[in-house]
Amino acid sequence: MKQSFATAQPRVSLIGNPSDIYGGFGLGFPIWNWQAKVFLDPSISSAEEMPLLQAARLVFSQHHTVKQKFGLRFISDIPLQAGLGGSSALVMAALRAMGKAHGLQWTWRSLADATLTVEQEHLGIIAGPMDRWIQAQEKFLWMDFSGNKTEVLPINTLPSLKVLISSKPGRSSGAVHAPIMERWSRGDPQIKRVMDAYRPLVEQGRVALLAGDIPTLAECMDQNFELRASLFSIHEEDQAMISLCRRHGSAAKLCGSGGAVLALMKSKEEWSALEVEAKGVGITVIEPQLFKEVS
Repeated sequence: MKQSFATAQPRVSLIGNPSDIYGGFGLGFPIWNWQAKVFLDPSISSAEEMPLLQAARLVFSQHHTVKQKFGLRFISDIPLQAGLGGSSALVMAALRAMGKAHGLQWTWRSLADATLTVEQEHLGIIAGPMDRWIQAQEKFLWMDFSGNKTEVLPINTLPSLKVLISSKPGRSSGAVHAPIMERWSRGDPQIKRVMDAYRPLVEQGRVALLAGDIPTLAECMDQNFELRASLFSIHEEDQAMISLCRRHGSAAKLCGSGGAVLALMKSKEEWSALEVEAKGVGITVIEPQLFKEVS
């Protein structure tokens, strides 16, 4: 067995999060500004692997016989606890690296499912399929989580967007979702009502996007955040980023569970003013890279 490596990307939810956990719909895409990379190396020991990689190894062994010893190590520049799918990217990169070394050809569905199994069953993370579907396909997707369907959308239909990242890590997705999941499991009608509202919102956003109707798409993004805020407590840092965007005429919503915000603005002048104010309070503003660089 030779040394090998594989990568996986962070993702951004355009509309629909967090309804993926509750059988809703979603729009989302991978970004190429950062990546997680996992190396499989027969010359190193597995004894000091982090729990996440150990769990990925265990799940991989359920798909393929592992006959030779190897160790896994990683590098990742994906911002931590920013709601960008950094942990699922690491798991997926590890599963890809092991599959590559063992001649296992993952389908996108089997790879996404295995990644979710690692996180839910072995790491105790409350998570839905959105991140893993996007990361496994590496495409801009419309997703139906109750019907288990996806549709690839043209990435060039996306308007000019920015991602704002707090200097302070957000909360883990498990901490964010645990109280809501408990209410969902009890059949709380408010949870069902809000999650049901994401379905038409995502469809409205999809139609607007494909028609080039940016004002309606912006309204859908803002409504996505308001729906979330009606159920989830919003971290102070996240609310500050949302408020900053809206002061400068931007639609804004969380990229995931918190720590990063996706913003859509109307003019370069507004972007410039926002970036100046953000820099002054320690918020990083980046333009999401939508295409993989060809080396």
